Amino acid sequence: MAGFANPRLLRTPLLLGLVAALAGCTPSAPAPEPAAPATSSAVPVAPAAATASPAPAPAGAATSASAGLGELGALRIGAPFGKAPGDKAFVSHGMREVMEGDCEYYDKGSLPENMSMMVIADRIVRFEVNTPFEPGQQVAEPAPGAEVTPFHLWVGMTVTEARQRLPAGVVTSPHAYNSPNGDYLTWTDKAANLALRLETLDGLITSIYWGQPDAVELIEGCA
Repeated sequence: MAGFANPRLLRTPLLLGLVAALAGCTPSAPAPEPAAPATSSAVPVAPAAATASPAPAPAGAATSASAGLGELGALRIGAPFGKAPGDKAFVSHGMREVMEGDCEYYDKGSLPENMSMMVIADRIVRFEVNTPFEPGQQVAEPAPGAEVTPFHLWVGMTVTEARQRLPAGVVTSPHAYNSPNGDYLTWTDKAANLALRLETLDGLITSIYWGQPDAVELIEGCA
């Protein structure tokens, strides 16, 4: 009929207006809160320290490995001697003939200057320092050959300086002939079965020898 509007046409604008009104009333979504800084339960690791060079061994910490108690150059304590071709270059002291025993001293060959060795039952048992001067003379500097002596000791140095070079555990005993003015200073490496002995007189080192403990304890060598 011409006097009435189409109900469908009237309802469409009304719905559109309602939707728009509702949209304007809907609250906007809150802005997201800033994320909290991430936390970790792991313990922070400190940066690795720079690798330091090993500190020098303190005094008294030397061992037979560093002291050279078991060797002198290519010669070894306990090694057989007398049958190798190079052994003929050593010079015998003639102790076997004089003492009619099984002990002999040798020098020369591959031994350093002012050095000798003791051989018992055809095995090397002891090395010694020989000196070109009288015992009891003070010597401020190492004599030739001292660079291969255990702990870089030398005959004629003071007992005080020698003790500073020796490791802990040195045993002092009275000298068989020079007591009370002389002593034996003996250090034994039990693990290596090696020993070092110094003879002293009036505060000076007069003899140095090292090797098997039983050979080191011989007071007069082969005698």
